[in-house]
Amino acid sequence: MTTSMKLLPLALAAALFTMTPVLAQDAGDDAIVAEATVPKAKLVDRYTDLAGSPEAAADLVSDLRSGGDFVVLEEVTTTTTNPDGTTTTTTSTVERTIVNPNGPMGWGEVNITLSLAQALVDAGTAPDLQSALTGVTTTTTNPDGTTTTTTSGGVLAMRADGMGWGAIAKEMGFKLGSLISAGNRNEAAAAAKAERATGKAERVTGKPERVAKVERPERPAKIDRPERPERPAKPERAGR
Repeated sequence: MTTSMKLLPLALAAALFTMTPVLAQDAGDDAIVAEATVPKAKLVDRYTDLAGSPEAAADLVSDLRSGGDFVVLEEVTTTTTNPDGTTTTTTSTVERTIVNPNGPMGWGEVNITLSLAQALVDAGTAPDLQSALTGVTTTTTNPDGTTTTTTSGGVLAMRADGMGWGAIAKEMGFKLGSLISAGNRNEAAAAAKAERATGKAERVTGKPERVAKVERPERPAKIDRPERPERPAKPERAGR
């Protein structure tokens, strides 16, 4: 085999390597991921409010884990004009399928993703879960009348671009370690509270009922003593 033929496979491997996105890791990312790794059931319970329901949370966690597209629940408000000129506003919940820009992740990375998304929604930086995960879309009108649509942010979008978890959190204005630690503390506190409540209920339930106090029988009425008969008079002694 000639030297040029030996170099060809190496060149192809290098080209393929440059085509594959490389996910950067900040110093300490591995430790944060390890701290954030919890079972699926805990993630579902922790992010039920964010997803909209336990079922939606379970599907979201599984889809993020596998890297597949996911569904989010979104409230849509519609205003219609009635024939009499009045308007009627209705709000309904719809399912929206979102293309996942990122690949499969471990449970710790799923926790980090949803923790950052929750922080963005709570802070008002992202209007909804979809925007928090895939970015906020903004449409501007140009001077010539055309429009330009841009998308910025988004935890999954930034991760797909190769940013480390610590860098993503910093870009969004959060401290990743603080977010994960706070989530673990809140969960531990809730579990301890539930355990104390269960133990208290068991103690109350297991305590025997107090026996009712037996009433004392009434004391019999005191029997009157019969009157002592009068002592007969002593006869006088005869004179001496």
